[in-house]
Amino acid sequence: MVDSEARWKDAERPFFFEIVPGWREQDFEKTVGLGVVDLYRMLARDHALKMPLDAFLRHCDRIAEDVYGRRVRLADGLKPLLRSLARLGKPVALASSSPRHWIRLVLDRFDLRPHFAAVVSADDVGGEGKPSPAIYRRATGLLRATPARCVAIEDSEVGILSAKRAGVYCVGLRTGANDDQDFSLTDAQVDSFRRLRP
Repeated sequence: MVDSEARWKDAERPFFFEIVPGWREQDFEKTVGLGVVDLYRMLARDHALKMPLDAFLRHCDRIAEDVYGRRVRLADGLKPLLRSLARLGKPVALASSSPRHWIRLVLDRFDLRPHFAAVVSADDVGGEGKPSPAIYRRATGLLRATPARCVAIEDSEVGILSAKRAGVYCVGLRTGANDDQDFSLTDAQVDSFRRLRP
């Protein structure tokens, strides 16, 4: 919904190079789409991160307030698509690995709350972020819809895996910032929300 990956990378860069031994620029690709707790686990497991989880989460919260509160821009064509779906009576859910309070920053800043019948965060499924299917299973359940009759729009490999594992038709959204992500499991691909017709 917003151009967060590039903005996060810019904001995280000095932090990661300071706290993660041997961190390289190409390592950022492994972080795309991960929830913050899953990101911490990956850094501790694969990169010997020693910072305690609570300190890591506090620092990420500060970055999130800057990124979502000031830096990100709304994706072109998103609001027209949401308005079209509303006119047709099609319910929409937001399914994100981000913590709920980060999601609220975006919903409030861009006045998006009225467009979503359900909002699901990793917080709502015991912290199980994507690529687990838990977030999508919960979202389709809240919409009272069978997964096969739903469409997910995803811009990361872990998001695509999450949707497909939940049995949801998945459209990959290429943004120019995610060209290295594997979209081979998508059912279709577009380069803008404007390419999508309800």
